[in-house]
Amino acid sequence: MPDFDYLITSGKLVDGMGTPWRYADVAVSGGTIAAIGKNLDPTGAHRVIDATGKFVCPGFIDTHSHVDITVLADERMEYRLLQGITTEVVGQDGLSYAPVSPEHLQEWRKYLTGLNGDYGDRVAWDWTSTAELIEQYQGRVSNVVHLVPHGAVRVEVMGWEPRPAAADELRGMQKLVEKSIAEGAAGISTGLTYIPCSHATTEEMIALCTPVGEAGGILSIHLRSYAGEMLDAVEEAIEIGRRSGAGIQLSHMRMADRTTWGMADQVLERIDRARDDGVDVTYDIYPYTFGCAPLFCLIPAWAQTGGPDAVIERLQDPVQREKITRDLSTWQIDWSNYTLSNLPETDLGEWEGHSLPAAADASGANVFNFMMDVLHQTELDATIVADGGSEADNLKMLIHPAGMIGSDGVMIGGRPHPRGYGTYPRLLGKYVRDDRHLRLEETIHKMTAIPAARHSLTGRGTLAVGSAADIVVFSLEEIKDNATFENALQLPEGVDSVFINGKAAVLEGKYLGGSYGQALKPFA
Repeated sequence: MPDFDYLITSGKLVDGMGTPWRYADVAVSGGTIAAIGKNLDPTGAHRVIDATGKFVCPGFIDTHSHVDITVLADERMEYRLLQGITTEVVGQDGLSYAPVSPEHLQEWRKYLTGLNGDYGDRVAWDWTSTAELIEQYQGRVSNVVHLVPHGAVRVEVMGWEPRPAAADELRGMQKLVEKSIAEGAAGISTGLTYIPCSHATTEEMIALCTPVGEAGGILSIHLRSYAGEMLDAVEEAIEIGRRSGAGIQLSHMRMADRTTWGMADQVLERIDRARDDGVDVTYDIYPYTFGCAPLFCLIPAWAQTGGPDAVIERLQDPVQREKITRDLSTWQIDWSNYTLSNLPETDLGEWEGHSLPAAADASGANVFNFMMDVLHQTELDATIVADGGSEADNLKMLIHPAGMIGSDGVMIGGRPHPRGYGTYPRLLGKYVRDDRHLRLEETIHKMTAIPAARHSLTGRGTLAVGSAADIVVFSLEEIKDNATFENALQLPEGVDSVFINGKAAVLEGKYLGGSYGQALKPFA
Protein backbone atom coordinates (compact mmCIF):
# COMPACT_ATOMS: atom_id res chain seq x y z
CA MET A 1 0.00 0.00 0.00
CA PRO A 2 1.47 3.40 -0.97
CA ASP A 3 2.14 5.86 1.84
CA PHE A 4 1.58 9.41 0.58
CA ASP A 5 1.60 12.65 2.55
CA TYR A 6 -0.77 14.20 0.02
CA LEU A 7 -2.65 12.89 -2.98
CA ILE A 8 -4.00 15.48 -5.42
CA THR A 9 -6.68 13.81 -7.49
CA SER A 10 -8.62 14.48 -10.70
CA GLY A 11 -6.71 17.64 -11.63
CA LYS A 12 -5.67 18.92 -15.03
CA LEU A 13 -1.92 18.42 -14.88
CA VAL A 14 0.35 20.98 -16.57
CA ASP A 15 3.85 19.56 -16.21
CA GLY A 16 5.77 22.81 -16.84
CA MET A 17 7.35 21.70 -20.11
CA GLY A 18 4.86 23.40 -22.40
CA THR A 19 3.07 20.20 -23.37
CA PRO A 20 -0.75 20.04 -23.36
CA TRP A 21 -2.40 19.45 -20.00
CA ARG A 22 -3.73 16.00 -19.15
CA TYR A 23 -5.79 14.49 -16.38
CA ALA A 24 -3.64 12.91 -13.70
CA ASP A 25 -3.28 12.44 -9.96
CA VAL A 26 -0.13 13.65 -8.18
CA ALA A 27 1.18 12.00 -5.02
CA VAL A 28 3.58 13.73 -2.64
CA SER A 29 5.79 12.00 -0.12
CA GLY A 30 8.80 13.16 1.86
CA GLY A 31 9.22 16.44 0.00
CA THR A 32 9.17 15.00 -3.52
CA ILE A 33 6.66 13.86 -6.09
CA ALA A 34 6.22 10.15 -5.45
CA ALA A 35 3.84 9.21 -8.26
CA ILE A 36 1.89 10.65 -11.17
CA GLY A 37 -0.88 8.79 -12.93
CA LYS A 38 -4.57 8.18 -13.29
CA ASN A 39 -6.61 6.72 -10.44
CA LEU A 40 -3.76 6.44 -7.95
CA ASP A 41 -4.73 4.41 -4.87
CA PRO A 42 -5.78 6.86 -2.12
CA THR A 43 -5.85 4.25 0.64
CA GLY A 44 -2.52 5.17 2.19
CA ALA A 45 -2.71 8.92 1.61
CA HIS A 46 -2.73 11.06 4.75
CA ARG A 47 -4.65 13.82 2.94
CA VAL A 48 -6.55 13.65 -0.35
CA ILE A 49 -7.16 16.90 -2.23
CA ASP A 50 -9.87 16.88 -4.86
CA ALA A 51 -8.64 19.09 -7.73
CA THR A 52 -11.61 18.48 -10.01
CA GLY A 53 -11.92 21.36 -12.46
CA LYS A 54 -8.58 22.84 -11.36
CA PHE A 55 -5.12 22.91 -12.85
CA VAL A 56 -2.13 21.37 -11.09
CA CYS A 57 1.31 22.69 -12.06
CA PRO A 58 4.81 23.30 -10.69
CA GLY A 59 5.34 26.14 -8.24
CA PHE A 60 6.13 29.47 -9.88
CA ILE A 61 9.73 30.69 -9.88
CA ASP A 62 10.04 34.47 -9.74
CA THR A 63 13.16 35.09 -11.81
CA HIS A 64 13.52 38.72 -10.73
CA SER A 65 12.51 39.47 -7.15
CA HIS A 66 13.38 42.15 -4.62
CA VAL A 67 12.34 40.28 -1.47
CA ASP A 68 15.98 40.00 -0.36
CA ILE A 69 15.13 41.41 3.08
CA THR A 70 11.36 40.89 3.09
CA VAL A 71 11.78 37.11 3.07
CA LEU A 72 14.01 37.38 6.14
CA ALA A 73 11.54 39.58 8.02
CA ASP A 74 8.06 38.52 6.97
CA GLU A 75 7.10 35.06 8.19
CA ARG A 76 3.85 35.09 6.21
CA MET A 77 4.33 36.62 2.76
CA GLU A 78 0.82 35.53 1.84
CA TYR A 79 0.81 38.10 -0.96
CA ARG A 80 3.50 35.99 -2.64
CA LEU A 81 2.34 32.47 -1.75
CA LEU A 82 -1.23 33.19 -2.86
CA GLN A 83 0.15 34.02 -6.30
CA GLY A 84 1.65 30.53 -6.45
CA ILE A 85 5.26 31.71 -6.05
CA THR A 86 7.38 29.03 -4.41
CA THR A 87 10.89 30.25 -5.35
CA GLU A 88 12.32 33.79 -5.26
CA VAL A 89 15.48 34.75 -7.17
CA VAL A 90 17.04 37.67 -5.26
CA GLY A 91 20.22 39.74 -5.42
CA GLN A 92 19.02 41.53 -8.55
CA ASP A 93 20.26 44.62 -10.42
CA GLY A 94 23.68 44.46 -8.77
CA LEU A 95 22.07 45.81 -5.59
CA SER A 96 22.11 43.46 -2.62
CA TYR A 97 24.00 42.56 0.53
CA ALA A 98 26.72 39.93 0.17
CA PRO A 99 29.63 39.54 0.09
CA VAL A 100 30.26 42.54 2.36
CA SER A 101 32.31 43.76 5.28
CA PRO A 102 30.34 44.79 8.41
CA GLU A 103 30.94 48.46 7.58
CA HIS A 104 29.74 48.12 4.02
CA LEU A 105 26.73 46.04 5.08
CA GLN A 106 25.44 49.03 7.02
CA GLU A 107 26.05 51.26 4.01
CA TRP A 108 24.09 48.94 1.73
CA ARG A 109 21.37 48.67 4.35
CA LYS A 110 20.87 52.44 4.22
CA TYR A 111 21.41 52.80 0.48
CA LEU A 112 18.81 50.18 -0.46
CA THR A 113 16.07 51.02 2.03
CA GLY A 114 14.04 52.60 -0.77
CA LEU A 115 14.27 49.35 -2.77
CA ASN A 116 14.19 46.49 -0.28
CA GLY A 117 13.11 48.07 2.99
CA ASP A 118 14.89 47.68 6.32
CA TYR A 119 12.60 45.94 8.86
CA GLY A 120 14.84 46.89 11.82
CA ASP A 121 15.55 44.16 14.36
CA ARG A 122 13.32 41.68 12.53
CA VAL A 123 16.45 41.00 10.46
CA ALA A 124 19.77 39.96 12.00
CA TRP A 125 21.97 42.13 9.71
CA ASP A 126 24.98 40.14 10.88
CA TRP A 127 26.26 38.30 7.79
CA THR A 128 29.33 39.12 5.72
CA SER A 129 29.92 36.27 3.26
CA THR A 130 27.62 34.99 0.55
CA ALA A 131 27.51 31.67 2.40
CA GLU A 132 26.28 33.36 5.58
CA LEU A 133 23.52 35.27 3.79
CA ILE A 134 22.39 32.19 1.88
CA GLU A 135 22.24 30.28 5.16
CA GLN A 136 19.85 32.96 6.47
CA TYR A 137 17.54 32.12 3.57
CA GLN A 138 17.16 28.53 4.71
CA GLY A 139 13.81 27.71 6.29
CA ARG A 140 11.88 30.76 5.11
CA VAL A 141 8.38 30.85 3.65
CA SER A 142 9.65 30.09 0.15
CA ASN A 143 12.73 28.78 -1.62
CA VAL A 144 15.39 31.41 -2.31
CA VAL A 145 18.09 31.65 -4.99
CA HIS A 146 20.82 34.26 -4.58
CA LEU A 147 22.77 36.12 -7.26
CA VAL A 148 26.08 37.83 -6.46
CA PRO A 149 25.43 41.59 -6.63
CA HIS A 150 28.05 43.35 -8.74
CA GLY A 151 27.67 46.51 -6.66
CA ALA A 152 28.60 44.79 -3.39
CA VAL A 153 31.60 43.09 -4.99
CA ARG A 154 32.81 46.38 -6.44
CA VAL A 155 32.48 48.30 -3.18
CA GLU A 156 34.32 45.59 -1.25
CA VAL A 157 37.34 45.88 -3.54
CA MET A 158 37.44 49.55 -4.52
CA GLY A 159 34.91 51.37 -2.37
CA TRP A 160 32.41 53.67 -4.06
CA GLU A 161 35.05 55.04 -6.43
CA PRO A 162 33.43 56.43 -9.63
CA ARG A 163 36.00 55.08 -12.07
CA PRO A 164 36.96 51.97 -14.03
CA ALA A 165 38.65 49.18 -12.09
CA ALA A 166 42.40 48.66 -12.25
CA ALA A 167 43.86 45.27 -13.12
CA ASP A 168 44.51 44.24 -9.53
CA GLU A 169 41.01 45.36 -8.55
CA LEU A 170 39.53 43.23 -11.30
CA ARG A 171 41.40 40.22 -9.96
CA GLY A 172 40.14 40.96 -6.46
CA MET A 173 36.55 41.17 -7.68
CA GLN A 174 36.93 37.96 -9.68
CA LYS A 175 38.04 36.13 -6.55
CA LEU A 176 34.99 37.34 -4.64
CA VAL A 177 32.71 36.24 -7.47
CA GLU A 178 34.37 32.82 -7.67
CA LYS A 179 34.03 32.38 -3.90
CA SER A 180 30.39 33.42 -3.95
CA ILE A 181 29.54 30.95 -6.72
CA ALA A 182 31.26 28.19 -4.75
CA GLU A 183 29.23 29.20 -1.69
CA GLY A 184 25.93 28.83 -3.47
CA ALA A 185 25.16 31.78 -5.74
CA ALA A 186 23.52 30.97 -9.09
CA GLY A 187 25.31 33.73 -10.97
CA ILE A 188 25.97 37.45 -10.82
CA SER A 189 23.73 40.47 -11.32
CA THR A 190 24.43 44.03 -12.33
CA GLY A 191 22.52 47.26 -12.81
CA LEU A 192 24.39 49.38 -15.30
CA THR A 193 22.28 52.48 -14.66
CA TYR A 194 22.76 52.19 -10.89
CA ILE A 195 25.69 53.46 -8.83
CA PRO A 196 28.24 51.91 -8.36
CA CYS A 197 27.65 49.35 -11.14
CA SER A 198 27.36 52.05 -13.80
CA HIS A 199 31.06 52.89 -13.38
CA ALA A 200 31.98 49.48 -14.79
CA THR A 201 33.23 49.12 -18.34
CA THR A 202 32.18 46.32 -20.63
CA GLU A 203 35.62 44.79 -20.07
CA GLU A 204 35.03 44.74 -16.31
CA MET A 205 31.77 42.89 -16.80
CA ILE A 206 33.41 40.35 -19.11
CA ALA A 207 36.13 39.72 -16.53
CA LEU A 208 33.66 39.24 -13.67
CA CYS A 209 31.38 37.03 -15.74
CA THR A 210 34.14 34.70 -16.94
CA PRO A 211 34.23 32.61 -13.72
CA VAL A 212 30.42 32.66 -13.73
CA GLY A 213 30.40 31.23 -17.25
CA GLU A 214 32.93 28.59 -16.29
CA ALA A 215 30.61 27.44 -13.50
CA GLY A 216 27.57 27.40 -15.79
CA GLY A 217 25.93 30.45 -14.21
CA ILE A 218 24.25 33.56 -15.53
CA LEU A 219 24.56 37.32 -15.58
CA SER A 220 21.23 38.97 -14.77
CA ILE A 221 21.72 42.40 -16.31
CA HIS A 222 19.79 45.61 -15.87
CA LEU A 223 20.85 47.26 -19.11
CA ARG A 224 22.91 50.43 -19.40
CA SER A 225 19.91 52.08 -21.05
CA TYR A 226 16.21 51.39 -21.44
CA ALA A 227 15.71 54.60 -23.40
CA GLY A 228 17.18 55.88 -26.66
CA GLU A 229 20.37 53.81 -26.40
CA MET A 230 18.61 50.57 -25.50
CA LEU A 231 19.62 48.67 -28.64
CA ASP A 232 23.27 49.46 -27.98
CA ALA A 233 22.76 48.31 -24.40
CA VAL A 234 21.32 45.00 -25.60
CA GLU A 235 24.33 44.56 -27.87
CA GLU A 236 26.66 45.23 -24.94
CA ALA A 237 24.95 42.53 -22.89
CA ILE A 238 25.23 40.09 -25.77
CA GLU A 239 28.93 40.88 -26.16
CA ILE A 240 29.48 40.19 -22.46
CA GLY A 241 27.87 36.78 -22.91
CA ARG A 242 29.79 36.04 -26.10
CA ARG A 243 33.19 36.78 -24.56
CA SER A 244 32.65 35.49 -21.01
CA GLY A 245 30.60 32.36 -21.66
CA ALA A 246 28.04 33.33 -19.02
CA GLY A 247 24.37 32.97 -19.78
CA ILE A 248 22.76 36.39 -20.24
CA GLN A 249 19.44 37.20 -18.58
CA LEU A 250 18.18 40.61 -19.70
CA SER A 251 16.22 42.08 -16.80
CA HIS A 252 12.65 43.43 -16.99
CA MET A 253 12.71 43.81 -20.77
CA ARG A 254 9.91 46.27 -21.34
CA MET A 255 10.03 49.31 -23.61
CA ALA A 256 10.12 51.70 -20.67
CA ASP A 257 10.40 55.03 -22.48
CA ARG A 258 8.42 56.54 -25.34
CA THR A 259 11.64 56.75 -27.35
CA THR A 260 11.69 52.94 -27.37
CA TRP A 261 8.05 52.25 -28.21
CA GLY A 262 7.89 49.93 -31.16
CA MET A 263 11.39 48.55 -30.60
CA ALA A 264 10.37 45.11 -29.33
CA ASP A 265 10.86 43.61 -32.78
CA GLN A 266 14.38 45.03 -33.02
CA VAL A 267 15.27 43.80 -29.55
CA LEU A 268 13.93 40.32 -30.29
CA GLU A 269 15.76 40.26 -33.63
CA ARG A 270 19.05 40.88 -31.79
CA ILE A 271 18.25 38.21 -29.22
CA ASP A 272 17.40 35.66 -31.91
CA ARG A 273 20.53 36.47 -33.89
CA ALA A 274 22.72 36.15 -30.80
CA ARG A 275 21.13 32.82 -29.90
CA ASP A 276 21.71 31.58 -33.45
CA ASP A 277 25.36 32.59 -33.03
CA GLY A 278 25.68 30.51 -29.87
CA VAL A 279 25.24 33.21 -27.22
CA ASP A 280 22.90 32.05 -24.45
CA VAL A 281 20.52 35.02 -24.14
CA THR A 282 17.12 35.07 -22.45
CA TYR A 283 15.14 37.71 -20.59
CA ASP A 284 12.44 38.28 -18.01
CA ILE A 285 9.39 40.54 -18.12
CA TYR A 286 6.34 41.42 -16.03
CA PRO A 287 2.81 42.19 -17.33
CA TYR A 288 2.63 45.91 -16.52
CA THR A 289 3.72 48.99 -18.44
CA PHE A 290 4.75 50.95 -15.35
CA GLY A 291 8.15 50.65 -13.66
CA CYS A 292 9.40 51.23 -10.13
CA ALA A 293 12.69 52.38 -8.61
CA PRO A 294 14.20 54.23 -5.65
CA LEU A 295 13.60 57.97 -5.88
CA PHE A 296 17.32 58.72 -5.80
CA CYS A 297 17.56 57.34 -9.34
CA LEU A 298 15.99 60.62 -10.48
CA ILE A 299 18.91 62.80 -9.44
CA PRO A 300 22.04 63.10 -11.62
CA ALA A 301 24.42 60.14 -11.51
CA TRP A 302 27.29 62.25 -10.14
CA ALA A 303 25.08 63.20 -7.18
CA GLN A 304 24.51 59.52 -6.35
CA THR A 305 28.21 58.67 -6.01
CA GLY A 306 30.18 57.98 -2.84
CA GLY A 307 27.73 55.88 -0.89
CA PRO A 308 24.59 56.82 1.06
CA ASP A 309 26.17 59.20 3.56
CA ALA A 310 27.87 61.17 0.80
CA VAL A 311 24.60 61.40 -1.12
CA ILE A 312 22.66 62.59 1.93
CA GLU A 313 25.34 65.16 2.77
CA ARG A 314 25.27 66.44 -0.81
CA LEU A 315 21.50 66.89 -0.62
CA GLN A 316 21.79 69.43 2.20
CA ASP A 317 24.64 71.45 0.67
CA PRO A 318 23.19 74.60 -1.00
CA VAL A 319 25.92 74.68 -3.64
CA GLN A 320 25.41 71.02 -4.55
CA ARG A 321 21.63 71.42 -4.54
CA GLU A 322 21.92 74.30 -7.00
CA LYS A 323 24.13 72.18 -9.24
CA ILE A 324 21.64 69.31 -9.09
CA THR A 325 18.81 71.71 -9.95
CA ARG A 326 20.70 73.08 -12.96
CA ASP A 327 21.28 69.58 -14.27
CA LEU A 328 17.70 68.43 -13.72
CA SER A 329 16.29 71.49 -15.44
CA THR A 330 17.96 70.38 -18.69
CA TRP A 331 16.35 66.92 -18.66
CA GLN A 332 13.51 66.35 -21.09
CA ILE A 333 11.29 64.57 -18.59
CA ASP A 334 7.58 64.68 -17.85
CA TRP A 335 7.84 64.65 -14.08
CA SER A 336 4.12 63.91 -13.76
CA ASN A 337 4.92 60.35 -14.89
CA TYR A 338 6.46 59.68 -11.47
CA THR A 339 4.30 58.83 -8.46
CA LEU A 340 5.49 58.34 -4.90
CA SER A 341 4.82 54.75 -3.85
CA ASN A 342 6.85 54.64 -0.64
CA LEU A 343 7.39 57.71 1.54
CA PRO A 344 7.85 57.39 5.30
CA GLU A 345 6.31 60.05 7.48
CA THR A 346 8.21 63.35 7.40
CA ASP A 347 7.29 66.99 8.00
CA LEU A 348 6.85 67.29 4.23
CA GLY A 349 3.45 65.63 4.44
CA GLU A 350 1.91 62.32 3.42
CA TRP A 351 2.30 62.08 -0.32
CA GLU A 352 2.20 58.39 -1.18
CA GLY A 353 0.08 57.99 -4.29
CA HIS A 354 0.69 61.55 -5.50
CA SER A 355 2.75 62.54 -8.52
CA LEU A 356 5.97 64.40 -7.84
CA PRO A 357 4.70 67.72 -9.28
CA ALA A 358 1.40 67.47 -7.38
CA ALA A 359 3.14 66.74 -4.09
CA ALA A 360 5.71 69.48 -4.71
CA ASP A 361 3.06 72.06 -5.57
CA ALA A 362 1.02 71.22 -2.50
CA SER A 363 4.17 71.55 -0.41
CA GLY A 364 4.97 74.97 -1.87
CA ALA A 365 8.20 73.79 -3.49
CA ASN A 366 9.41 73.15 -7.00
CA VAL A 367 9.74 69.50 -7.96
CA PHE A 368 13.56 69.47 -7.78
CA ASN A 369 13.77 70.90 -4.27
CA PHE A 370 10.92 68.66 -3.17
CA MET A 371 12.74 65.54 -4.37
CA MET A 372 15.95 66.57 -2.66
CA ASP A 373 14.12 67.40 0.58
CA VAL A 374 12.35 64.03 0.52
CA LEU A 375 15.59 62.13 -0.07
CA HIS A 376 17.38 64.07 2.65
CA GLN A 377 14.66 63.76 5.28
CA THR A 378 14.02 60.07 4.63
CA GLU A 379 17.73 59.25 4.23
CA LEU A 380 17.01 57.83 0.74
CA ASP A 381 13.99 55.78 1.88
CA ALA A 382 11.62 56.87 -0.89
CA THR A 383 10.36 55.02 -3.95
CA ILE A 384 8.55 55.93 -7.14
CA VAL A 385 6.35 54.23 -9.73
CA ALA A 386 7.07 55.39 -13.28
CA ASP A 387 4.73 55.48 -16.27
CA GLY A 388 6.00 55.20 -19.84
CA GLY A 389 5.82 51.63 -21.11
CA SER A 390 4.12 50.18 -24.19
CA GLU A 391 1.52 47.42 -23.88
CA ALA A 392 1.95 46.41 -27.53
CA ASP A 393 5.69 45.89 -27.02
CA ASN A 394 5.08 44.13 -23.70
CA LEU A 395 2.83 41.62 -25.40
CA LYS A 396 5.44 40.77 -28.01
CA MET A 397 8.04 40.29 -25.26
CA LEU A 398 5.65 38.11 -23.24
CA ILE A 399 4.97 35.81 -26.18
CA HIS A 400 8.52 35.23 -27.44
CA PRO A 401 9.98 31.84 -26.39
CA ALA A 402 13.18 33.36 -24.97
CA GLY A 403 11.17 35.23 -22.34
CA MET A 404 10.26 34.16 -18.83
CA ILE A 405 8.39 35.82 -16.01
CA GLY A 406 9.87 37.94 -13.24
CA SER A 407 7.72 40.24 -11.13
CA ASP A 408 10.49 42.71 -10.24
CA GLY A 409 8.41 43.01 -7.10
CA VAL A 410 9.27 45.85 -4.70
CA MET A 411 7.28 45.14 -1.57
CA ILE A 412 7.61 48.36 0.43
CA GLY A 413 5.43 51.43 0.90
CA GLY A 414 1.74 52.14 1.24
CA ARG A 415 1.16 52.48 -2.53
CA PRO A 416 3.58 49.97 -4.04
CA HIS A 417 3.67 48.84 -7.64
CA PRO A 418 1.07 46.05 -7.98
CA ARG A 419 3.51 43.80 -9.85
CA GLY A 420 4.80 42.42 -6.53
CA TYR A 421 1.26 41.44 -5.52
CA GLY A 422 -0.35 40.36 -8.76
CA THR A 423 2.04 39.37 -11.56
CA TYR A 424 1.25 35.66 -11.74
CA PRO A 425 -2.55 35.77 -11.32
CA ARG A 426 -2.63 38.69 -13.78
CA LEU A 427 -0.87 36.65 -16.44
CA LEU A 428 -3.17 33.66 -15.98
CA GLY A 429 -6.38 35.62 -15.51
CA LYS A 430 -5.99 38.50 -17.97
CA TYR A 431 -3.52 37.36 -20.62
CA VAL A 432 -4.43 33.66 -20.76
CA ARG A 433 -8.11 33.40 -19.81
CA ASP A 434 -9.64 36.78 -20.67
CA ASP A 435 -7.61 38.21 -23.54
CA ARG A 436 -6.33 34.85 -24.86
CA HIS A 437 -3.03 36.39 -25.87
CA LEU A 438 -1.06 33.55 -24.29
CA ARG A 439 -1.52 29.78 -24.20
CA LEU A 440 -1.84 28.35 -20.70
CA GLU A 441 0.82 25.65 -21.01
CA GLU A 442 3.37 28.02 -22.58
CA THR A 443 2.75 30.64 -19.90
CA ILE A 444 3.28 28.13 -17.10
CA HIS A 445 6.42 26.94 -18.92
CA LYS A 446 7.71 30.53 -18.65
CA MET A 447 6.98 30.52 -14.91
CA THR A 448 8.44 27.11 -14.05
CA ALA A 449 10.69 24.90 -16.17
CA ILE A 450 12.35 27.71 -18.13
CA PRO A 451 13.43 29.72 -15.05
CA ALA A 452 14.42 26.52 -13.24
CA ALA A 453 16.75 25.55 -16.08
CA ARG A 454 17.99 29.13 -16.36
CA HIS A 455 19.14 29.11 -12.75
CA SER A 456 20.40 25.49 -12.82
CA LEU A 457 17.76 24.33 -10.34
CA THR A 458 17.92 20.61 -10.95
CA GLY A 459 14.76 18.74 -9.98
CA ARG A 460 12.55 21.82 -9.92
CA GLY A 461 10.20 23.53 -12.30
CA THR A 462 8.45 20.39 -13.57
CA LEU A 463 5.97 17.87 -12.30
CA ALA A 464 7.86 14.61 -12.58
CA VAL A 465 8.43 11.67 -10.27
CA GLY A 466 11.41 12.44 -8.05
CA SER A 467 11.19 16.21 -8.50
CA ALA A 468 10.84 18.53 -5.54
CA ALA A 469 7.18 18.87 -4.60
CA ASP A 470 6.75 22.58 -5.30
CA ILE A 471 3.17 22.50 -6.57
CA VAL A 472 0.33 24.94 -7.27
CA VAL A 473 -3.35 24.07 -7.65
CA PHE A 474 -5.47 26.85 -9.13
CA SER A 475 -8.78 27.55 -10.82
CA LEU A 476 -8.38 29.20 -14.20
CA GLU A 477 -11.96 30.45 -13.98
CA GLU A 478 -11.37 32.16 -10.64
CA ILE A 479 -7.76 33.31 -10.72
CA LYS A 480 -7.36 37.08 -10.77
CA ASP A 481 -5.11 39.83 -9.52
CA ASN A 482 -6.81 42.36 -7.25
CA ALA A 483 -3.77 44.60 -6.77
CA THR A 484 -4.12 48.00 -8.45
CA PHE A 485 -2.04 51.15 -8.53
CA GLU A 486 -4.60 52.74 -6.23
CA ASN A 487 -4.54 49.79 -3.82
CA ALA A 488 -1.82 47.24 -4.43
CA LEU A 489 -2.13 45.69 -0.98
CA GLN A 490 -4.90 43.34 -2.02
CA LEU A 491 -4.52 39.58 -2.14
CA PRO A 492 -5.17 37.68 -5.37
CA GLU A 493 -7.83 35.03 -5.83
CA GLY A 494 -8.00 31.64 -7.43
CA VAL A 495 -4.98 29.76 -6.03
CA ASP A 496 -6.37 26.81 -4.11
CA SER A 497 -3.27 25.06 -2.77
CA VAL A 498 0.49 25.67 -2.69
CA PHE A 499 3.09 23.10 -1.68
CA ILE A 500 6.70 23.97 -0.96
CA ASN A 501 9.07 21.00 -0.72
CA GLY A 502 6.08 18.77 -0.08
CA LYS A 503 4.57 20.87 2.70
CA ALA A 504 1.27 22.70 2.36
CA ALA A 505 1.60 26.47 2.69
CA VAL A 506 -1.87 27.03 1.22
CA LEU A 507 -4.38 24.19 1.41
CA GLU A 508 -7.78 24.08 -0.27
CA GLY A 509 -8.18 27.84 -0.16
CA LYS A 510 -6.78 28.36 3.33
CA TYR A 511 -3.45 30.11 3.91
CA LEU A 512 -1.32 28.07 6.34
CA GLY A 513 2.15 29.56 5.92
CA GLY A 514 5.15 27.76 7.31
CA SER A 515 8.91 27.74 7.00
CA TYR A 516 9.37 25.11 4.34
CA GLY A 517 11.59 26.95 1.89
CA GLN A 518 15.15 25.98 1.11
CA ALA A 519 18.18 28.06 0.19
CA LEU A 520 18.90 26.65 -3.26
CA LYS A 521 22.59 26.46 -4.19
CA PRO A 522 23.06 25.29 -7.79
CA PHE A 523 26.86 25.01 -7.85
CA ALA A 524 27.77 24.54 -4.18
